[in-house]
Amino acid sequence: MEFLYYQNTIYFALFAAVSGAMLLWGAKKGGSGKGAISAKEAVQLSNTEHAQFIDIRSEEAFKKASVPQSKHFPQETILEKIGALPKKPLILVCDSGRTAAKVAQQLIKNKVEQVYWIKGGINEWTSEGYPVKSPSSKK
Repeated sequence: MEFLYYQNTIYFALFAAVSGAMLLWGAKKGGSGKGAISAKEAVQLSNTEHAQFIDIRSEEAFKKASVPQSKHFPQETILEKIGALPKKPLILVCDSGRTAAKVAQQLIKNKVEQVYWIKGGINEWTSEGYPVKSPSSKK
């Protein structure tokens, strides 16, 4: 039992306890499958989990500039077309993130499990320098 009194053992036990707590906290936070994410996190989620970008803005705004390969489901009709949504993680895109957060909550209430939204919407996406699809880029 002398090994319990060694200073290094105490540090090791403390390190193990803190590491375990951090892992549990990260799993709980990250495992929820929903929430606000940055544009960078959205790209990572799209690349690693094959998440689908869903643009919920108006048809006019979607045609003006949108995340490449995003699908258009206007916020007014998305709940009516819930069965047509891809069965994979969804990343909602609006102008600023506020509308997407509200729509995400509605989707979650309707049993759509993995729903994320870009915190700053398409505005953050473009300000971070990520590409957009627009009429001028289709040449």
